[in-house]
Amino acid sequence: MAARRMATPSSASNVTIVTGASRGIGLCIAKELAVRGHRLLLVARDAARLATAAGEVAATGARVETLALDLRDEAAAAAAVAVAERHLGPPTAIVNNAGTAPSDKVENTTPAMLRETFALHVGAPLAFARACVPHMKAAGRGCLLHLASTAGLRGYAFTSAYTAAKHGMVGLARALHAELRPAGIDVYAICPGFVDSDITRAAAAAIAARGKATAEQAFQRMAAQNRIGRMHTPAEVAAAVAEVLHDRPAGCVYDLDRDEPAFVD
Repeated sequence: MAARRMATPSSASNVTIVTGASRGIGLCIAKELAVRGHRLLLVARDAARLATAAGEVAATGARVETLALDLRDEAAAAAAVAVAERHLGPPTAIVNNAGTAPSDKVENTTPAMLRETFALHVGAPLAFARACVPHMKAAGRGCLLHLASTAGLRGYAFTSAYTAAKHGMVGLARALHAELRPAGIDVYAICPGFVDSDITRAAAAAIAARGKATAEQAFQRMAAQNRIGRMHTPAEVAAAVAEVLHDRPAGCVYDLDRDEPAFVD
């Protein structure tokens, strides 16, 4: 990882919102941040699953709050920030992890699919920036971290909506980085390749349902597209997120699908 850019506050003062935190990569990130002393607001759609996740995270001894809402709603980000401020304090970091990963031929890719992917991968992170930046500017510090993808750096077949949205997410991170870094606010896009997650397994199952391959064959083909030659693990992604939040290295777009991972800009 690149050299550290700035001193960061103690973990005791870190109030972090993690979206898509009820399962998979988001839950893994929440657990990793919990053991590092962050106070957490976990956000996801499914209240029951979110409550279970919160119990797992709270078992580390961390302070945890939850909020079940749909980030496709334009008012959702502001509502989440307000809840964090009321129960934990003003957010010092946002981890924009929530998303969706539709996979289909371009002729089957609908406007609704495109709207949903952009709402979650671009609209929600922008809404969180709008809600948090005034306080972060006043404090002279803060971090907006987007869990993006190598699909935001290059293209993959049968993922036109997802790839377009992830390019938008990476582009948003670059724009916010250029605008906000002078105010002491760090902005990052962390880009893993295919991750062994429930979303990836679901995509493999969808391919199998179309009769093109077995789910395991589809899974292995996706893994082979990663430059590291295997699937990333959720733990690897969570560790990278935690390290970036702690060290605040110089850079904006961090490509995990390299050996060694590196900032590409």
